[in-house]
Amino acid sequence: MKGVDQYLARAHSLRIIPNFWLTREYLSIQPNIKLETDGKFIWLQEDEWAVFLPLPLNRKDFSEQPPKGLRIWSDFANYSVGEPIQFLDWEYTYYSTNFFDMRGGKWEVFRKNSRKWPRRNEGCWTYTTDVPPVPEIKSLLIKWLDNKKDEEIADSESLIWFVFNGSHRAFLRRKGELVGMNVWDKNGIWLIYRYCIADPNERFLDEFLRLLFYRSVPGRLVIDGGVLDNPGLERFKDKLNPVRKRPVHSRMT
Repeated sequence: MKGVDQYLARAHSLRIIPNFWLTREYLSIQPNIKLETDGKFIWLQEDEWAVFLPLPLNRKDFSEQPPKGLRIWSDFANYSVGEPIQFLDWEYTYYSTNFFDMRGGKWEVFRKNSRKWPRRNEGCWTYTTDVPPVPEIKSLLIKWLDNKKDEEIADSESLIWFVFNGSHRAFLRRKGELVGMNVWDKNGIWLIYRYCIADPNERFLDEFLRLLFYRSVPGRLVIDGGVLDNPGLERFKDKLNPVRKRPVHSRMT
């Protein structure tokens, strides 16, 4: 972890806006990441990729070009990987306080859908950070994964770790039964919304879980990942009215 901590400290000093992966908790569970340097820059390497943009060791800006020939997996919102770039995914950022009002036409779809599940289950649900027994979490996760058996689950090892061990989790019960959970992470003032695990048999539960999360962290900017080439997920996240939707880029050489 020493190398990860060194990179994170330098990123903080340069006021890097974190992306979905730039947190200590996420990086600490990646077994193949190691710190590399050429004496002028430091970066985190995983197999053939520099995971993020190399950071200058001594300068306070990026006026000097990073090492040539590096394949860089992801840029940051305030620093580019440089040419040649390739689109990786979208990155969504939300302001949590916006989810308290939700007036107007742009909120209509999410506003209506996020109210349907609690109306149908009025008075019989609880939302808490008390961690349930492992078998209950496992049962919910199996249901959720089984519903996605025709989809590719990206970074499944990290998902499983966060679901069972993440430092920031909250759980939704209906009449005592675990039906959903939110999992998030943080980097300084930024929150990273990692996973929404909802019982697939409960319509509109996904929307309600997201509403519960955002209303539980008022006044925070939240990075909510990408869409993984899923048009339906992109349409869904667009309807949550992001304050920023930016293209994330890789550098191939």
